[in-house]
Amino acid sequence: MRPDSADRGGQMGGRMADPKDRMRAERVPIRLDTYYAYGWVEGAGVVSNISYSGALVEGTPRQPEVGTPIVLHICLYPPSAFDVPSPFEIIGHVVRHSPSGFAVQYQSDATRSVRRMVDSAAALVRARH
Repeated sequence: MRPDSADRGGQMGGRMADPKDRMRAERVPIRLDTYYAYGWVEGAGVVSNISYSGALVEGTPRQPEVGTPIVLHICLYPPSAFDVPSPFEIIGHVVRHSPSGFAVQYQSDATRSVRRMVDSAAALVRARH
């Protein structure tokens, strides 16, 4: 999926469409390091796709139960090696399991921070192509 394509995934010009006008399933395929915590458990994985409403975390040794509140720290590495990565802290809950991880729905989609994170991820994907 090309994030700069206006006819794919509801994305226009590399930016995700307005959250009110898009389907919840539209995702940006990407690989981002993430650290997560729920209860007393901490772990690391890779976000394999991301949207305004949630993220798929893969490569995890554990799968929290569906409904578990969780905090994700998603690391977006800047294009310049001299810039410091800025992790986004996202609060949500586990909505399903995948063969190698779990899906998280954000506590509140369409917040300024979530929109900024997803738009930045889409820009990184676009820059790589």
